[in-house]
Amino acid sequence: MRRLSKTLTAAAVLLTLASLTACGGDGDTGGLDGIGGIGGTDGKASPPKAKDVASMVRFVNEHAVCKDLETEASAGGAARKSFAKLPEGTAGGVKERAFCEADRGEPIVLLVVSDMKKFTQGLKAKKAAGEDGVALVGANFAVVPDDGDTARALTTAGMLLASCDAEFNSKIPSGFTKSKGAVEGCVLTDFFPV
Repeated sequence: MRRLSKTLTAAAVLLTLASLTACGGDGDTGGLDGIGGIGGTDGKASPPKAKDVASMVRFVNEHAVCKDLETEASAGGAARKSFAKLPEGTAGGVKERAFCEADRGEPIVLLVVSDMKKFTQGLKAKKAAGEDGVALVGANFAVVPDDGDTARALTTAGMLLASCDAEFNSKIPSGFTKSKGAVEGCVLTDFFPV
């Protein structure tokens, strides 16, 4: 998205973050469990979960700011533009969408994801259509902030960047989570370029 891309630009232009997608495992219908080190199987914390929009708002507000919550039906122009860049409906693995604003008014899209695999396919399709194809993912939800401060705070809080970009993936420093996704060349990482 515009401001998230602005923050990513310093590293993303160099690393060409072409396709940040949530790469779920085989048979994965709604979470990241069972993907490499994600899901607590190797002693690492499980990614955060949120059962509904209220849970996502509480999670975001624990680590950043999510104010002036609106539904997609009533959201203003910035939200409509943000929504258009993301998968939607059952075909896109999205159960529900909402919109709020960061501290300085930047839009944040909140998505309850019912099927992470379909959501991933939707992100890839949007990317192929020239959209950003960017989302931070938890076990069963996605948050797409337009500002880098919120994105970094949520990554620190356990959300993951999912990437199928070989150049970016090869430059993830040691010590950061780098778990293989079900799609060849995809990884989930807690590395967020500064």
